[in-house]
Amino acid sequence: MKKAALRKEFLQKRKEADERSLTEKHALIRQNLEKYLRSKTFGVLHTFLPQLNAREVDTFGIIDMLRKSFPTIRIVAPYIIPGTREMEHFLITPFTHLVTNQWRIPEPDPLTSEKISPDEIDIVLVPLLAFDRKGYRVGYGGGYYDRFLPQTRLDCIKAGLSLFEEVDEIEDIDQYDIPLDACITPQRVYDFSD
Repeated sequence: MKKAALRKEFLQKRKEADERSLTEKHALIRQNLEKYLRSKTFGVLHTFLPQLNAREVDTFGIIDMLRKSFPTIRIVAPYIIPGTREMEHFLITPFTHLVTNQWRIPEPDPLTSEKISPDEIDIVLVPLLAFDRKGYRVGYGGGYYDRFLPQTRLDCIKAGLSLFEEVDEIEDIDQYDIPLDACITPQRVYDFSD
């Protein structure tokens, strides 16, 4: 399938999922992510923050898990520079002031938060709607992560978080699409780094 069709299909699947099922999926993704991260060495982890009322993966629950299970790591979240398709990245702590942008996505306040360079990041948790067996993803179509991921180090791990399992193939992959190293779902961890 092509990205546009997959985007439509998976947005609908997410919309139709019942709350109990979503809550279970969030918990299973957290557990699988924690297991996956235990085998990695990292100091700085970047995560997206979920769009309000959009039924995305609950990364606030993931942040709570990270703070308990990996207390020494630094957690970073993106801030979209208004009027652009570029992001900056800021440290988030329990005291970080979050502001909600025009898409209803919480972001660290750039005026009061510590900026982190993309080359300091060891792992990026990547948002997506669908992914395929080769590790390619379908995002929301804005291209923010397609611009951001090339700014990270070559050894930076790119791990998708998905409420659903993989599709066979995304047909319209182009030169801007960067494959994931892994994808964490409720059922398992897909490792594409081989």
